[in-house]
Amino acid sequence: MSFITVSEMQTVIYEHVMDEITENDDATVLQCIEAAVSEMKSYLSSRYDTEAIFSATGNDRDPLILENTKVIAVWWLICKNNSEMIYEHWRERYDRVIKFMEKVANGTVAPDLPLRTDGNGNTVLKSRFGSNPKFNHDVNQNYGQHH
Repeated sequence: MSFITVSEMQTVIYEHVMDEITENDDATVLQCIEAAVSEMKSYLSSRYDTEAIFSATGNDRDPLILENTKVIAVWWLICKNNSEMIYEHWRERYDRVIKFMEKVANGTVAPDLPLRTDGNGNTVLKSRFGSNPKFNHDVNQNYGQHH
């Protein structure tokens, strides 16, 4: 079973528009939904339990993840079918979702989702380490020699 059904897509796109884009092919819609789920997982997988998130059904699904996944699915529909009639509108919506998901991926935004755990139930987060460039107090070296 898919995380999102074809009929549930109607909260983000009119059925007649979706039918026009796909020529009434539900298999195409489902393929785009799966691509959207896969894309969302790529942003969430380092911090969150994507199996729990995307195996949820009905009202147990996170509403923000659900709607954002639908937006990405519509983007995949438009790209797959080269539908220029609504391209710019959906490009803007898709870009907003991706900017949000990038913040989720880097940890600046933390949705209320189940975190990844190891076999013992301990939270597993992917860590990033780094540092700023070394600061040098030698004015001559930083700005050139003054005579």
